[in-house]
This record gives sequence, C-alpha cells and structure tokens, in this order.
Amino acid sequence: MTEKEAYQILGLPPGSKAEEIKKKYRKLMMQVHPDTGIREPQSSAYHAHEINEAYSFLKKRSGANRKNESQSKRNSSSMRPQNTRWNAPVNKNAYREREILQYAEDAEGSILGSFCIDRGKYLWTVEEDFPLFLLSIYRCSGQLLDEIDEALSCREPPAVRHDIQTELVYFLTQQFIAGTDLLKELAKEEKSGRDKGRIFYLSAMLESSDITAPPEPGEFLYPFRLRKHRLYLKKKDGREAGYLSFSDDRLYYIVIPLFEQKAIQVKIQVSEKQPCNRPGYVRYQNLHLWLRLSETAAAHMPENLNLQIELLLQRYAEFSASTTRHFFL
Repeated sequence: MTEKEAYQILGLPPGSKAEEIKKKYRKLMMQVHPDTGIREPQSSAYHAHEINEAYSFLKKRSGANRKNESQSKRNSSSMRPQNTRWNAPVNKNAYREREILQYAEDAEGSILGSFCIDRGKYLWTVEEDFPLFLLSIYRCSGQLLDEIDEALSCREPPAVRHDIQTELVYFLTQQFIAGTDLLKELAKEEKSGRDKGRIFYLSAMLESSDITAPPEPGEFLYPFRLRKHRLYLKKKDGREAGYLSFSDDRLYYIVIPLFEQKAIQVKIQVSEKQPCNRPGYVRYQNLHLWLRLSETAAAHMPENLNLQIELLLQRYAEFSASTTRHFFL
C-alpha cells in the first residue's frame, strides 16, 4: 500500500494531522463494522480490514521515532502472521488468543463503546490503545474462568474468583507485552559507561500510607522485597519506605516483570520536585529511576508463564468444584 492509497481509503487529503487521521479512522470503522450496533450504517467503498490497514500505514509513516520502529520491524518481521487485519507481532506460545478492540464513536466524536476488529495472539504495541488492551486481557481471563464454571456446572462463582482473575490478568498480560523491547521504546536511554548493559531513565513514584518519616529529596532508595507483584523499597537505614508505582500504567507491566525475571539492575533517587499531598491520605513522592538492562536479558517472555496460568486455573477449578458440591449438599 502506498501513502496516496492510504489517504484515499480514509478519504483524507495528503499531509493530514495524526488526530484527523485517528478521528476519521474511528468514524469509518464505526460505519462499516457490524459489531458497532448502528442500525443504518453508511455505505463505504472499502472493507474494515482495508481501512485498518490504511490507518496502520499512516500511523507508522507519521511516527516520530523512526529508528525504534525500524528496529522493531526487523526484530519481529518473522513473527508477523499473514493475511490478518491487525498488523502486530505475535507470541505463538501464548496461552490463549485475545481480542483487538477499537473505540466506536458517534458523529460528534463521543465514545459509544468498543468493538472487536480482530482476534489472535498479538503482542501489544504503542499503536493499540492501552486501556482497551487491558480490557481485552480481562475479557480473556474471564472467558477462561467461565469455561471452568460451565464445565463444572457451577451456579455461583467461588468467592476467590476476583483474586484468581487478578493474578490471571497479570500473567496473561506478560504474554502479550515484550518488556525489553518496549522499555527501549518508552524510556530514555542514557550512556552506559564502562559497565556492560544499556541504561534507561524514566520517572516513577513512591506510594506509601506511612507519612510519619518520608524519604528526603535527593535520598537514595533500594529494592526491599517483591510481594504480590509490587516492588517495595527501603531507605538506607533499612526501614520500608513504600512501593514503586508509575503514573503511566504501561510501565508497571513492563518494569515489574523485569524485576521478577532478574533482568535489570536499578538506581532510585527521590526527586527534588514533589507533589502536594493531602494530610491523612496515601503519600506520593516523585522518583528518578535508572534501569540497567543486561545484555543477556531475554527479549522473549518467560517460558514458565503457561505453567503458572495452568496451575492457577487448576486452583480455580478446585474451588469451583468445592462450591458446586456444597451447593448440592
């Protein structure tokens, strides 16, 4: 597809701004896709997959980081499926396929909801809206648990369903996020110095409900422990300071798994600029976070994720079976 053809499919003049392209794309997809719920869709000379291909083409053309995009394309070209509507790398070893969702909007640009444009084992890329990506993972996890309940004729889901699903979402998310590749794309790379490995800088936060003795600006913090997929930090005197958090949700699903895989080293310093915190509430402090990514760090997902998912589903099946037995007693 050429740039001229892409603009023609979307009905836009060449050189249109990214926001205009995005708005027109959503409008066209709402008109042509059968899942939008519109009673009288407007006619279009092009199919949904053609519109999606044109949008993806123009998004890539207008990308600011051509270097990273080119490198990502070289690394993942062998992973791309053929004859698909969504253009993204895949993890063929993922436990289950997921939906690719897009927003549906009315003529004024108000969001009506979302609809599925494709399904597969696609990795998340910055071209995909991240809240919709998380929604697709949540739906996928719910379907897995629903299948177990249906197979066991469970009339009411067990009380542990929420906790199991939360853990399941975390594992499934890891299967669709290439952490090391995205870290290079979302963080700022700095010079490595003499030590081997690439160093990246990003902004982070310290979240803590203990406001009696917060760390001072400029103070260094250190990893303390990992618990329930949270990295807790400590001060130099050994006292726990809180846990690492991010204003950008994407970074949580990238950085924390890399800690769990022991693929990075870290340096953390409390920022001089701090937000205003209301008395009696959870305290947030801005942090400077430097990550050293090992040269030998694996660029692929951990091999044991499918096993962890399987064990989690087995646990849920045991709870569901127990609930069913108690119901009939």
